[in-house]
Amino acid sequence: MNESLKSMTIDAFKKNFGTVEQCLDYLVSIKWGNGYSCKQCGNTKYCKGAHYGDRQCTRCNKIESAKANTLFHSMKIPLETAFYMLYLIVIDKKGCPSTQLARITGLKQKTCLLFRRKVMKAMESNDIHPLEGDVDIVATTVSIVESDKAGKKKRRKVKVLIGIERKSGGAARSYVKVIGRASKKKAKAFIDNKIDDVAMINMDETAQQCCYGHQIHHCEGLDKALDHRVVTTMLNWLYARHGYVTYIQDYLNEYCYRYNRHRMKGEILDDIITRMVRHEPMNRKLKVG
Repeated sequence: MNESLKSMTIDAFKKNFGTVEQCLDYLVSIKWGNGYSCKQCGNTKYCKGAHYGDRQCTRCNKIESAKANTLFHSMKIPLETAFYMLYLIVIDKKGCPSTQLARITGLKQKTCLLFRRKVMKAMESNDIHPLEGDVDIVATTVSIVESDKAGKKKRRKVKVLIGIERKSGGAARSYVKVIGRASKKKAKAFIDNKIDDVAMINMDETAQQCCYGHQIHHCEGLDKALDHRVVTTMLNWLYARHGYVTYIQDYLNEYCYRYNRHRMKGEILDDIITRMVRHEPMNRKLKVG
């Protein structure tokens, strides 16, 4: 953990990450902090490449930049601007929307949305920490915006499942999955991937219908008051700042990422940058509407 990223003020952030060289140095420390290995031949010896932060293999001469093979790959915005947008997204507990990022940075809103979706991709759960112990699963609906064949936007409601890990009278962690029209296949995948095999599960009536036939261990009963608070908090976060969005699962992933790390706020920026460095690049161009 880089201590300089904990509770950093805007002035301190600009001092530490105000230039492209400072940002590249930070990417290098994450990407090759445990040693360099050539992607092409596996050689561990290198020399400096043509550009700042590049490393060139001494065996096959392949040059790799600090941004290559990461979510920062092929960005059309300056790296220091990308870091600044990351900072703005992280310090805003409700998530700085692309419209606000555009106003602050002077970039196009579409450009900010494309970058923001990369950040949300990094926030997606890797399924290595499933919900454990007593787990409530409840269902609700959220409204999304879709475009028809003529390009006209319209609202539609979709069903989502919310898994809530109960601990010490409160909600410790939560995952949310869009299952569309109550898809049993998606509901089963949600339970398989997000909830521990021996967790004690209880569901509300709608969730039971979605998960019909799935083998589960029932606990004593739902904590309806707790579940209501969790669902209400999620919906308020979504609609109050982001409105009726198109890429609903991306935003719900961001909400869960923030919710599950509410006790490590000072470490989130470092964690996001690390995730973006270790995540494979998005080869296909993201659509924004």
